[in-house]
Amino acid sequence: MAEDPVESLIKDTASVINDFASAETTHKKYLKSLETLTADGAASSKALKHVSYVSSQIKKDIHALNKSGTALTDEQKQKLQHAKAELDKVNEKLKTLQYDLPAENSGLYLSIILGSALNVTLLDANSRYRYKKDYESFKMTVTYVVLVMLFLCYMFPSRAIDALANFLLVWYYCTLTIRESILRVNRSRIKGWWVTHHYISCVIAGITLTWNDGECYKESRNLLIGLTAYVSLLQLLQHRYQTGCLRRLHSLGQRDDMDITVEGFSSWMFKGLTFLIPFLLVGYFVQAYCGYCLYAMYFSKKSCGEEWQVIVLSMLFFLVAAGNLITILAVVIRKVTTDSKLNITDLTAKYHPKKE
Repeated sequence: MAEDPVESLIKDTASVINDFASAETTHKKYLKSLETLTADGAASSKALKHVSYVSSQIKKDIHALNKSGTALTDEQKQKLQHAKAELDKVNEKLKTLQYDLPAENSGLYLSIILGSALNVTLLDANSRYRYKKDYESFKMTVTYVVLVMLFLCYMFPSRAIDALANFLLVWYYCTLTIRESILRVNRSRIKGWWVTHHYISCVIAGITLTWNDGECYKESRNLLIGLTAYVSLLQLLQHRYQTGCLRRLHSLGQRDDMDITVEGFSSWMFKGLTFLIPFLLVGYFVQAYCGYCLYAMYFSKKSCGEEWQVIVLSMLFFLVAAGNLITILAVVIRKVTTDSKLNITDLTAKYHPKKE
């Protein structure tokens, strides 16, 4: 005998009500845990601040005592030295513990864009790892799209297509600056120059986007397209190189699973770094060459001298080329003169889930 459809629906409804009651209980438990977690986080942050403050004061007192000229025995000096070493260890551990606490300040840039009340701290290692991987994937995906747009610009010269490509670059670099600011709030190693570089690149794309379709724009158009294409290819090359090195290092057991791709060029502490340097240098010299061409155009052609975009772009290209060149030279010098190994403890604290 077939079951009464009404009774069947009544049973299903009762089942849903029971499931909801169970879900509601679980949700209340979650809210209670969240409340406890927030309170514990605030207490932990306060405790760490207290330890940091007291530690810094004691170190100042030790320094002042050593400089005061007070006669100290060898035993006293050794005790003070040992105390300072212990305080240094405490400060290093404090930095590691702070990775798991919300950042108190997201910075002016994020506060303006996202609002000061929004917390962008990723509290667990898995979340930081996923966000960082997504950041790298985003850069590569958009770079491929940019290359396609540049190909269309070259094959089908049109101000409309050029404008679309430059708009894409403006959006891309604006998005990068936001994502990189979030990464830095989460203690990423992205260096200040590379963030500044993306701000400047955004300005360059914006100026090119609004540049009049005149003689000066048309004369420099192919050079700008070529430079942008080379930079895009360079980004793909360095990304593949870095991930390839990481795979090899991991297979040799030299790196942790979470020791992932770039956090700024100055953090490339990998074998075979010299492979990329010639390509990078070529890109930087091409940037400087673009600046020179625009500079010469501004002073040699009357019509170009009347367009502010020419001289401003020239100065920006010189600035980017100089900043990139100085940064890479600093990295090479540091690689040659120091043992530049990554801090595995810090990386593990940021990206590796804690094992129970």
